[in-house]
Amino acid sequence: MNEKLEHDVMTLPRMLILVLNYFVGYMYVYPWILTRLLYEFHLSFTAYNWLSFAVYLLMIAISVAAGYPVLKESWKKIVRPRKFFENLLLMFVALYLISAFTSTLVSLISGMTESANQQSVILAFFQSPLLISFTTLVYAPLVEELVFRGALFRGLRSYMNFWTAALISALAFGSIHVIDSLFAGNFTDLWYLLTYGTLGFIFCFAYEKNHSIYGSMALHFLNNFIGIIGILLTYYFV
Repeated sequence: MNEKLEHDVMTLPRMLILVLNYFVGYMYVYPWILTRLLYEFHLSFTAYNWLSFAVYLLMIAISVAAGYPVLKESWKKIVRPRKFFENLLLMFVALYLISAFTSTLVSLISGMTESANQQSVILAFFQSPLLISFTTLVYAPLVEELVFRGALFRGLRSYMNFWTAALISALAFGSIHVIDSLFAGNFTDLWYLLTYGTLGFIFCFAYEKNHSIYGSMALHFLNNFIGIIGILLTYYFV
């Protein structure tokens, strides 16, 4: 693995802003505010979607502001664009093959063809295709990579080896995709921690390999893009 990433670029306050904005804001505070507004003002479905879109924009703005140093540094690290894209292509092929293997394995073990998280994404896509496309293709690759790779992985990587830092970041990333199922008592969905955790680990590898968060962002985008295409092909054209 490459040498440890420089840790003086991302200060502790910036990392805390990224983490708190996501784990406290996105997962609890913002949904609570939206729910209160929905019932207090009897909002229409369209109005609620626009407010949700505004919240996602706010999340992006806060994350980009807090993570700007790592974005700026990562851009400078791409000194050989051709090599960067060659690495990205190879890692995407590996990502696709490994994801297919882990998804198949988990499906065989759990007896489920899709995780509860994936099912909720599909349902939400039918209801608000533009909003879900935005959150999946723009919000998630940008904000989640800044949180889980730019703050969590990078911060841990400054003090420990790649494998330990990547494993912790991957488990945290995987957990957010199954935590709702666990709260609902659907412990079978815990098997999908392997699928999402593997994705998180590969994203960490992409960051480490390129010394640039844009590598993990690109892989995250491509993975989600394939997912959206899969939904369209399966439910609209098949």
